[in-house]
Amino acid sequence: MGLTSAFTRPVRDLTEAVTMPFKALFVVGVCGAINAMTFHGVWWVKWVALGMGIATVVALARGARTLLLLALVAWVGVKIHQRYGTAARQAFDAWAGRHQPGVHEVLQAWRDGAAPGPR
Repeated sequence: MGLTSAFTRPVRDLTEAVTMPFKALFVVGVCGAINAMTFHGVWWVKWVALGMGIATVVALARGARTLLLLALVAWVGVKIHQRYGTAARQAFDAWAGRHQPGVHEVLQAWRDGAAPGPR
């Protein structure tokens, strides 16, 4: 699993959770039509439906896992911001003003909306 896959996997999981039920309906429908046209006493399409059903359940579970993880990260972020948000920002601004005047000036210019450098 590469670095790119680690970032694109949640998007792929959510996309699969949305699209897999439609893919399953299409595949089972086409296989059902083929089975009906070539019927010789055995409805083999039930096995296709079973397999696609399992794939759909797995895709929905992965999508739910991704949504739960995103909700957990958002909740932790809100709690951290509620606990440390204003105080941490003031402490960082004070540190930047004492130790790195260039950083403080850049931050102040960025917060004021001014672009750094000559115009």
